[in-house]
Amino acid sequence: RIGQRVRPALSRFRTTAARTTATSKRLGRVSSTRSLPLFAPLTFFLLPSSRYGGARIGQQRVLMSTDDSAANQLEQQKFWNENFWGKGVKKGDYFDLGHASPPLVRIRSSLPAGTGFVPGCGRGYDCIALSEGGKRKVTGLDIVERAVDAAKSYRDEQKIEAKNVDYICADFFKFKPDSKFDVVFDYTFLCALPPELRENWAKQMAALLEEGTGRLVTLIFPIVDKQGGPPYAMSVKLVSDLMKGAGFELVSIEEEVKDSVESRKGMEALAVWKLPTKR
Repeated sequence: RIGQRVRPALSRFRTTAARTTATSKRLGRVSSTRSLPLFAPLTFFLLPSSRYGGARIGQQRVLMSTDDSAANQLEQQKFWNENFWGKGVKKGDYFDLGHASPPLVRIRSSLPAGTGFVPGCGRGYDCIALSEGGKRKVTGLDIVERAVDAAKSYRDEQKIEAKNVDYICADFFKFKPDSKFDVVFDYTFLCALPPELRENWAKQMAALLEEGTGRLVTLIFPIVDKQGGPPYAMSVKLVSDLMKGAGFELVSIEEEVKDSVESRKGMEALAVWKLPTKR
């Protein structure tokens, strides 16, 4: 099934790959990358885009020129809609795990009650898990309308009430809720953003989280040595520097996550953060 999806893409982009590889060699942009199952179930499947630095289709490296100009959310929306949600993302396809993240399920009972927020929520598995049967009223946000529609459909399939888990289609960086959240969960959201948006991501997280008692949970992924994205390579130090720069303090960290899904084992770290009451 995977091969049936990959071969047509390879055929379409073979000429582009050859041309851009030759150009990249002249410009000194060619770099090695490990073949890793980043977005299960595919090895690393992204379609080319003028702003996203590289893609792996099967074992074929497709190099693209990068545009270092400031990213905007309209481009993000277009990218994720045209290349993924607009074509249909089934449960278990691409970045969709098909279920909630096991590390979140494991630690959720230790997190504050009240309200929760999941940016880049996709089909909303983690939103429902974070709700914990109504312990928290959770808001999921995605920039793509079709992702939000898929999340609402899945919520209805699970017979979850909208008063406990609801979804909005919005720009994360412009999102201004009526009140701050007690728990925020980030997984495969930061790594999907162009690097120039990372500091703004951290500042917005600080603006969204309740000071003192609130907790930001970052399931850091993918911890790998690779160029380009999305997903862009992450590290504990990279995320720690972003957090500290925005005023966060570390509560706990697992640099070895034992209950990662099989395809992501050894590539994740789990960190919990808080904001001091007075900053």
